[in-house]
Amino acid sequence: MARGARSNDRLDSVLVVACVLAALTLRTLAPARRDPIAQAVRETFITPLLAGQSSVTRSERALREANALRRATDSLTRLAQDAAGLAAENASLRGLLGLAPRVAWGYVAAEALPASAPGGAATRLLSVGVRDSIAPLSQVVTSAGVAGLVATVDARSAVMLTWAHPDFRVSAMSADGAAVGIVTAHVSTRGGEGLLELTGVPFRALLAPGTAIVSSGLGGVFPAGVPVGTVLRVLSDEGGWVRSYLLRPAVPLQAISGVLVLRAPRVAAGLDSVWSR
Repeated sequence: MARGARSNDRLDSVLVVACVLAALTLRTLAPARRDPIAQAVRETFITPLLAGQSSVTRSERALREANALRRATDSLTRLAQDAAGLAAENASLRGLLGLAPRVAWGYVAAEALPASAPGGAATRLLSVGVRDSIAPLSQVVTSAGVAGLVATVDARSAVMLTWAHPDFRVSAMSADGAAVGIVTAHVSTRGGEGLLELTGVPFRALLAPGTAIVSSGLGGVFPAGVPVGTVLRVLSDEGGWVRSYLLRPAVPLQAISGVLVLRAPRVAAGLDSVWSR
């Protein structure tokens, strides 16, 4: 490497000396002889060199502009993604602002963040805990209906099972009370996650698509009348005795961000009129 560098330095020195000698020689010539030589040098060496330099400059400018455009596009994409998330969050907060006056008392507002615990996709970490009079099995709702149940509680936080968790259960019925069953998360190897399943419905109680399903109040966990979902279709017909139905949840999983956690006295008092307005 050192020998090659010395060779390059010698070549550069020779070229510089040759250029200086050529310049001095041309200066001694008469203009009539010097001008044609200068023109030939310009056409042979200088003009292509300047053209190449101009091309390199344009390429560098185009590359800088392309990089700037790429950065601007990335920034706009991030802004659009953030805007969609903010819109959903704002809608959730507006819903809570409308729900809280109707619930009136016996609740605490909380932020629900994705949890890193087992089943994290179907759980949320709540920003409230024992100090807020929150206990296991406290009901979690949004302005749209059932969001989930509190599983474990610490002093300042709690883990919530959303309706999408395999362990979640809620006793439910059709809005007119004609059909009663148990709602669980729907899991299928053919897809369909993000939906609910209403099981154990008496065979004689046929539910049409679009029928509203609400909590029944049986079992003493959720009070009666909280929206759970909407019937999509019959899922199975178990020997002519009972049917299962596929439901669209009242609260989309991605919309669980701002929530109300109900305290036991409020649940005991009932919430029949809160979601019926």
